[in-house]
Amino acid sequence: MHVGIFADLEGAFGIWRMRQCRTGTAEWQYGRQCLTADVNQVIAGAFDGGARKVTVKDTHDTGFNCLINRLDRRAQYIGGHYARPTFFGNLSDYDLILYVAIHAASGTPDAFFPHTHYGIFSEVRINRKPVCEMDLHGAYLGEFGVPVGLVAGEDIAVKQALTALPWAESVVVDKNKKTYTSGSESARYLSGGRKNLRKAAETAVRGVENMKPLKLAGPLYFEAEFRSEDLMDKFNTWNFQKNGKVVSWKADNILDGFDNLNKLVFFPRKVYPFRGIMLMLFRSYYRIKHTYFAPAPNAEGAITMD
Repeated sequence: MHVGIFADLEGAFGIWRMRQCRTGTAEWQYGRQCLTADVNQVIAGAFDGGARKVTVKDTHDTGFNCLINRLDRRAQYIGGHYARPTFFGNLSDYDLILYVAIHAASGTPDAFFPHTHYGIFSEVRINRKPVCEMDLHGAYLGEFGVPVGLVAGEDIAVKQALTALPWAESVVVDKNKKTYTSGSESARYLSGGRKNLRKAAETAVRGVENMKPLKLAGPLYFEAEFRSEDLMDKFNTWNFQKNGKVVSWKADNILDGFDNLNKLVFFPRKVYPFRGIMLMLFRSYYRIKHTYFAPAPNAEGAITMD
């Protein structure tokens, strides 16, 4: 069984403020330690559950957030984004995805760093219904027959995810600073939380037959509401239909709809023909930069544990 571990960042154990998710900062370097420790527990749990192969796919921002030299050597690591065969790379032989460090959807009140796919949106909707990334990514994976079997992150993010993926195992992660800056009490919380990740991953892999690919039947109507009209004008180089701060388009399926969302966010019309070369160069650049030229970590008084 080939298990994929998809890793965002905001929902990792140990992270409590936005700067720890901002690529290139010393606080982000601490956040990378947190994420890597989480992912290692999920890797271990996947193998405990019977996985023969585990691949870690890094999905946050530039796609190079895990500390590669600290990852469990049994797992393969894929960083960065792709143009082909999918935005996430080759999905053809995955049997199950375990998604860690997730966050809440754009527009979620009182959530930690809520956004959907990119921080420029105040809300993303499919068929008039607000969606989170687990709706989007889960359905995208579902088109390839791959179910999501674990979601881990802030309580509201997990609740949103389980609305779309009720069969998935889950682990809730606290987002309060005191939880991670209280000495031995914090150490116990981190140890216990990451043990929960390992156990939930094992349970998900052992129960893979109970997991279902998420399917969204077309046609689909996408709406991306920007935080401002200026942002909309800047990013809508494709001249999608617009109304106020909302850009909309129709799609026959989630693959086409998601491709248009990526056009809106990442691929302006002028660079779209060159996206494959562009992304290959970005992957090489960020892999080198974040491996060899990252800043020293600033844990801001938090307990750090591998």
